[in-house]
Amino acid sequence: MNALNRARHQAREFFGDVAGNPAPEWRTCFSTDGTEEPTGIAPVCPDEDHEEADGSVYVCCPNPVVECDSGPLAAYLVELLNADHSGGGA
Repeated sequence: MNALNRARHQAREFFGDVAGNPAPEWRTCFSTDGTEEPTGIAPVCPDEDHEEADGSVYVCCPNPVVECDSGPLAAYLVELLNADHSGGGA
């Protein structure tokens, strides 16, 4: 197993423990008050009342919420994580 596959395996174990899903779908989010763009990432919230376009994080939202300090970096990480979610990763 190469380093990337080991990291994926460890991340999936972590996400399963923390988010309840080893391969959650991800979104950008407002993890810090006062930012003009979403600079964090979080798993998509399964609550029916949480509108998909709402980038806020509420108590209904699964963890982890990760602050990236950059909108472009957050968007990039979401695309990478969702590529794994969609079967793009080993």
